[in-house]
Amino acid sequence: MQMRPWWTLLLLVCLILLVTACESNETQTPSPQAQGDVALNQPTRTVKPIVSFTPRFTATPLPSTTPFPSQTPQATATLAPPTATLSPTPSPTATASGIIQSNQSVNLRDGPGADQPVVTAVAPGTEVGVLRTKTDDAGRTWYEIAIEDDDGNVQRLWVRGDLIETNFDDIVAGQAAAEVEDTTDEPDNRTPPTPTGPTRTPGATPVAGAVKILAYCEQKVVRPPTPTTNDEVYIEWSWYVAAEDLMQQHLDNARYEVSLDGKPLLDWDQYASDTRREQGRWIVYWYYPVGRLEAGEHTVTYHLSWDEAITDGYDDFGPGTSTTTNDGTCTFTVNEATP
Repeated sequence: MQMRPWWTLLLLVCLILLVTACESNETQTPSPQAQGDVALNQPTRTVKPIVSFTPRFTATPLPSTTPFPSQTPQATATLAPPTATLSPTPSPTATASGIIQSNQSVNLRDGPGADQPVVTAVAPGTEVGVLRTKTDDAGRTWYEIAIEDDDGNVQRLWVRGDLIETNFDDIVAGQAAAEVEDTTDEPDNRTPPTPTGPTRTPGATPVAGAVKILAYCEQKVVRPPTPTTNDEVYIEWSWYVAAEDLMQQHLDNARYEVSLDGKPLLDWDQYASDTRREQGRWIVYWYYPVGRLEAGEHTVTYHLSWDEAITDGYDDFGPGTSTTTNDGTCTFTVNEATP
C-alpha cells in the first residue's frame, strides 16, 4: 500500500520532464548547419518554369488612308510672241536654171566681183542652177549658181552675168508682178530721157491665171508649163541691157520673127512692156496673147535680127558683129480641160 504513492509520484515527475523537453524543442532555433543538411537530405524541389503566355497576334491596325496630295497644276508655259522676221528680197526659186555661154572655159569665183578668187572653171554649155544675182561696184551683174563637183557635192559660186543665159530674171519678174508695189503721191522730178525713136505704148499685161510660154525655153533649158484648153496662153520673150539709154537702140533696130505652129505673131511691137529696172539691169518684156489653144503639141519658133549693130552693154549684136541673129524654139503640150 505504501509503494503506490511513490510510483505515482515517479510517473508524475517523468511526465513533467517529458512535457518540459517538448516545449524546449519547439522553441529552439535550428542552427545553420542543420538547415543546410536538411536542404541536402530532402529531395530537391524542381521548379517548373513559369509558362509565359505568348501573346496572340495582335492585329496591327491598318494605317489610316493618307489622302494623296492634290495635284498642283504645273505652270503653263506662256508662248512668247514670234519675233517678226524681215521679209527677204524676192529670191530665185529652185526652178531657175542657166547655161554657160562662151567660146572658152568660164571662171567661177568665190564672190561677186572680178577681184574675187577663182575656184574652178567650167566648159561652155554647162547647165547650172541659178540662186540669186548681185551687182558689183563696177556695175556688172553676177549670178550665184549651184553646181556639182566631181564628188557630187554642191558648190555655190559666182559667174559674170554676160557669160550665162538664164531664166532667173523672168521668174523674178513674175514674182514681182504678183506683189503690190508701194506708191507715193510725191511727183517724180526726174526728167525722163528723150526717146530717139518712135514712141511705143506698153502692151497688154497677161490676165490673172494666164499661162506664159517662153519662146526660147529649150535654149534656156526651162521646162515649159502645160496649159489646158481653158487657159489663156501668152508667148513671152524679153531683152535686157546694162544701161537704160541702150534699150532704145535695140527697140529701133530689132526685128522679131516669132511663130506659133508656123503662123507668125504679127504686130509683136504692140505687146512690149515699158522698160523696167530689175536686179541692176533694164529690161523689156513682150507678152503676145494667143488665146486658148487646142489640145495637143504646139511649137514656138523665135528669130531675132537687127537692122544695125547695137550693144546691150555686155556684148555687140547685129550686122558686122559675132552675133548677127538670135534663135530659139519651145515645144509644149496643151491638155484637154477636165469638165
